[in-house]
Amino acid sequence: MKRGPAIAISIPDHFSLTSFYLEDNIACGRAEKIAAYCGDEKYSFNDLCSLTNRMGNVLKAVGVGFGDRVLLILQDSPEWLAAWFAAMKIGGVVTHAYTYLPVADYEYYLNYVKPKAILVDMTTRAKVREAAGRYSEPVPILVAGNALPKLELNEHALQSMLEGASAILDAPLIQKSSFAFWNFSGGTTGKPKGVPHSHDHGVIGFESFRNCVEYTPKDVVLRVPKLFFHYARDLGMNWPLRAGAAVCLYPERATAEVIFALIAKYRPSILLNVPTMMRSMLKSPEAGTADLSSVRLCLSSGELLSEQLHNDFTRTFGVKVVNVHGSAETYLAHLLHRPGDVLPGSSGKIAPLVEVKIVDTQGNEVPEGETGILRVRSDACGTGYHCDPEESMSTFVGDGWVNTNDLFRVDKDGYFWFMGRATDLIKVSGIYVAPLEVEKCLEQHPAVRECVVVGVPDADGLLKCKAFVALRSGFEPSRWTAGELNEFCRANIARHKAPRLIEFLAELPKTGQGKIDKQQLLLRDSAGRSNRNDYAFATV
Repeated sequence: MKRGPAIAISIPDHFSLTSFYLEDNIACGRAEKIAAYCGDEKYSFNDLCSLTNRMGNVLKAVGVGFGDRVLLILQDSPEWLAAWFAAMKIGGVVTHAYTYLPVADYEYYLNYVKPKAILVDMTTRAKVREAAGRYSEPVPILVAGNALPKLELNEHALQSMLEGASAILDAPLIQKSSFAFWNFSGGTTGKPKGVPHSHDHGVIGFESFRNCVEYTPKDVVLRVPKLFFHYARDLGMNWPLRAGAAVCLYPERATAEVIFALIAKYRPSILLNVPTMMRSMLKSPEAGTADLSSVRLCLSSGELLSEQLHNDFTRTFGVKVVNVHGSAETYLAHLLHRPGDVLPGSSGKIAPLVEVKIVDTQGNEVPEGETGILRVRSDACGTGYHCDPEESMSTFVGDGWVNTNDLFRVDKDGYFWFMGRATDLIKVSGIYVAPLEVEKCLEQHPAVRECVVVGVPDADGLLKCKAFVALRSGFEPSRWTAGELNEFCRANIARHKAPRLIEFLAELPKTGQGKIDKQQLLLRDSAGRSNRNDYAFATV
């Protein structure tokens, strides 16, 4: 077992993360300092505190009480921030979901989270409304935005309600151990699982990170991933605001061109990034002319950051890169680089306030240098998945330890090296994808006789979903067939889960037990072999 540096912190018994992250800035004399940029608008800390209080009164007016859950399904915006802080301030528990999911996924969230209120905007309103129509109980849907079309039953114009709400919020005393928010983790069924975290976890996570990477009131933080990622929400919203820094909000999808434009507009000093976007930025026609001189640090998380990609990005843009590795279950970044102590290709060293050990499948620690499963323990770790005792038992393994299912080895200098996943989950662009869900979708297409989905690395070591498909009689391998299968997946499951690569085989290899031999397929892919009856197609 190895421990990160110890830090002395004290958290009062009665404590609210809303005060810690947001409202303490007023006492620090930052009331008029810019806290957030959104488009051409600027919001001071005083503005955000006032909006948070109005939002809290709106949530109370629609029935949200102590311990009730609120579900955010809207684009990044000041309303997103205010709803996050307001729900916690009134003693509620805040949850969130991606803004580009199918209706069936939103229906799952409603049934799983059972929220007392949902916040949407015009991007998500139609799908959430349809999902809510299948939900067993009526739930108020607060629709953000101006000039809204006619609202339907149980829908409310959020802007009008905020304008009519008081900026003074009567908030209850909250215990530091009370649940404040959920993180979501992917599962073997492909459905996200909620990990409840308490108010004190937020302090522990912040203090651990601050002692490695420090934000200042002069910083401006721009995020590539959206706020529904807990990595983006904490490192790109909560923790910068706690330090008095400003955060940049934008509603559109992130592309290299959008990120370059935002860097030019806001001149951020911190860029919260993911490896997939880092490679896209490098491949963009703007890479040679983009000015990133304002960026003092680029943070990377969500997927493997290879040594080559790290070095290419640093060399091209002249920006220091720090890798961060955490999970929904552990909440904080349990492994990370420190500025000035970066070993490209590694995941860094143990964070403060964290204990880790690398074990075999029986839970026994492996010798230094050998690969095993990473287990993490800290006072910020969750204790289980909501309503999933079976999965909880395999992940939260007792005595405070979390089984991450990540394969790691640690070298003699204390650097940790990610070696893959101990489960079949594939992490694509920072989001876990369950192969089983993609396989079940493909099997519904009339052309597919059998299939299997695996994760294969590209030239940068980033995992992509690849489907090996055996077709039914009457269907021929072709670029058209591959494209149709890809579009079929995009239409029936979340678009990011669709396979990026499709290879047709006459027969899928089997093990002695008659199961599809994934290992043989992975070896085949690695060797780049194919026979005349095979057809490989890159969909993206």
